Amino acid sequence: MDPTPPSIPPPIPSKPSLMSRYGCLIILAGVILLVVITLAGLYYTLFGTPTPFRMIADAIHKANPSVEITGVTGNLSSGVAVESITWGDHPKSRSEILDLRIKYNGGRDMSMKPRVVISDVGVRKAHIDLADFGPSSGTTTTSASAGTASNPQTSASANGGFPPGLSSFEIEHVDIEDVLITNRNTDFRLAIPKIEWTGFKATAAGVDPGVLTVDSDRLTIHTSAGRTLPLNGQDTTFQKMLTGTVLPLMHPALKQPVTFTADIAVSHGRLRPFHLLTAGDKVEAAVTDEGDTAVQVRGLDLPAFLDARKLFGEQAGDLPGDLKLNLAAGQGFGDGRGRVKVIGGNFRLGVSTFEIQPLEFAEAEQSGAILQAILKTDAGNIVWALPLANFGHEYHPHFISTGLSPEETLARVFAGKPYGELNADEKQAVDERRPIYFPPVEK
Repeated sequence: MDPTPPSIPPPIPSKPSLMSRYGCLIILAGVILLVVITLAGLYYTLFGTPTPFRMIADAIHKANPSVEITGVTGNLSSGVAVESITWGDHPKSRSEILDLRIKYNGGRDMSMKPRVVISDVGVRKAHIDLADFGPSSGTTTTSASAGTASNPQTSASANGGFPPGLSSFEIEHVDIEDVLITNRNTDFRLAIPKIEWTGFKATAAGVDPGVLTVDSDRLTIHTSAGRTLPLNGQDTTFQKMLTGTVLPLMHPALKQPVTFTADIAVSHGRLRPFHLLTAGDKVEAAVTDEGDTAVQVRGLDLPAFLDARKLFGEQAGDLPGDLKLNLAAGQGFGDGRGRVKVIGGNFRLGVSTFEIQPLEFAEAEQSGAILQAILKTDAGNIVWALPLANFGHEYHPHFISTGLSPEETLARVFAGKPYGELNADEKQAVDERRPIYFPPVEK
């Protein structure tokens, strides 16, 4: 009898593969992972490498092949550094900026504390020729007309508020060295061996201007701790004291260096209280926190400091010597509320001393205001009259006298005697001044 054949177990059902069960999820996860990797790589490229800055440098070079930018490092998160930027078509004097760097706090720091911190700004060398910017480059600026100039108080009120949501804006360190600005098409030259600025901080509570040092061939400034001074009858503590010198290269009309000391307090949109001493402490100006202004001039010899004709043109009058002046301006003069008061004083012109007459006017009245000073002589009074319509841009005083000819008037002012008693040189000096103080009447 044949043995019973072994029974065959039923086949085990096959399990679906992982791909067949979760294929859609795996593909979706892969796509998401790919997107995340791509975004992470893009984020790193943008914020962790100098690629964006190098792309900008390449675009600048393509737009202007004369511009060469090399050694670009850094990233958008913390700042940028550039080894050199050179441009210009002149083969021997191309403009160049070396070792430029700008560093700031990154997004992580800002997310923990909403603040902007410029930690470091620096330039090791910057030799720039203005001719490399094209034929329109110049060294002079055109001031805005009185009718279009913005009102300082209006600008301050519109922009003085600190940005909401920002705890502070800080500049920790600025170090710029060896700056030379020239123009090979003219004789313009400006040298700034060093600018250093540390510790600036602005918050909603106020502004700390920090410590500033500027050394140049036109201006020097050095800051130190503020001091307390009597101002308008009460002690006022200032944030900083600036000492410096304005050098003759600043303007062709300047004959000698002018030293100054300025005590300042900086707030959002304004610079006051303010105190200034200059010209050997012969000029003192003070502005209170409320905006009242007082100016005292004590024996200032203006012709020793300024050339009037280089400042105002060949038809400018003689600047007064031994000037003593006391004036005040009420708060709000710039917006039509305050008034200027010329309290009095005197000055020397030629050999004569004129007494300044009191004057008061508002801003709207300045176009018609005339400052007058009187010289008393045995031949009658001589009035020196200065229109204030364009004061600061024009200086054309004239003389008014009764019974004296222009020659006699000028002779008594500048020589102290009648025209007939003058020698040849004195007469020539008087005759040369006549068209300045007695211009011909246009018909």
